[in-house]
Amino acid sequence: MGNYFTAFAAGVTAFTAAALGAPLVTLDRAITYHKGAFVGCDGVLSWTSATGVLDWTGAIHIYFTSAAGNAVHNSIATGNITLADGEFCYVTLSETNDAVLTMSKASLGAGSASAFKAYNVLCMGYRNTADDGFYPEELAGVFATMLAGGSYVQKSTYDAQSILAAVSDNTPVAVTVAEQRILGRKTGGNIAALTGAEVLSISNGMQAGQQAVTCADNVTIDWTAGSTAYMTFDRDAVAVTLSNPVAGQVYRFLVKQSAGGSDTLSWSTTVKWRGGSAPTLTTAGNAVDIITLVYINSVWYGDAALNFA
Repeated sequence: MGNYFTAFAAGVTAFTAAALGAPLVTLDRAITYHKGAFVGCDGVLSWTSATGVLDWTGAIHIYFTSAAGNAVHNSIATGNITLADGEFCYVTLSETNDAVLTMSKASLGAGSASAFKAYNVLCMGYRNTADDGFYPEELAGVFATMLAGGSYVQKSTYDAQSILAAVSDNTPVAVTVAEQRILGRKTGGNIAALTGAEVLSISNGMQAGQQAVTCADNVTIDWTAGSTAYMTFDRDAVAVTLSNPVAGQVYRFLVKQSAGGSDTLSWSTTVKWRGGSAPTLTTAGNAVDIITLVYINSVWYGDAALNFA
């Protein structure tokens, strides 16, 4: 400890009471220049090795003992810092309670001497040149998973009728699902239990979608892509297969003749047609016909409205 006194500094031989009598607060700094600190965060801290970005989505809080022996709180506002290879990030602690600090960075080695003092500096970690990892590893692990206490959902809030969701500020919550209810996300809203009307509206929206069918010798219409399909002939004959229907749903298939007309459809899927036979399409060039199909009890029923002008 004696080497800390001014009297023993290089080139100094002034062994006076003033030179030897360092203030107690200065002696305290000499003895306790390594500060112990508690660090927590209101959000998630994460490290992206590819970009060297350390990001924290909530304020970082630091609690430590001041030179006067008092418990002091400092904080760092939500933000991020980008570290190059061999750089470390740190904050200079303030003796002022509730002071808001700025995350700084410097390079390892002699170049950091002016920016980094041992006293009252809390080093968060550094970017390793070899693997771009954030070290020390124990901090990297904590930073990758650190959450505010309010961001957890206790196990006791779960049961066999609950799922994990989040509210608008991304706070996780346990959502209880009542009997005969469906969970979904409303327009512009959060995940929640949907009413029967909302489910019907969503279902109708899905059922009402349309799809374009590319003309080919053999065409398969996948009704999950939309309950209304349309196709323009580019050949004389097309064989149609119907797939993935939903029981009770109504489907429509609009076909447009080529410029030459007289194009025909055949049906690989068995359909019971009105009158007992498949409709004869309008033969005029560019004529439009609409075929309506209903899937009930695993059976297809079909009808047609012809010659739309």
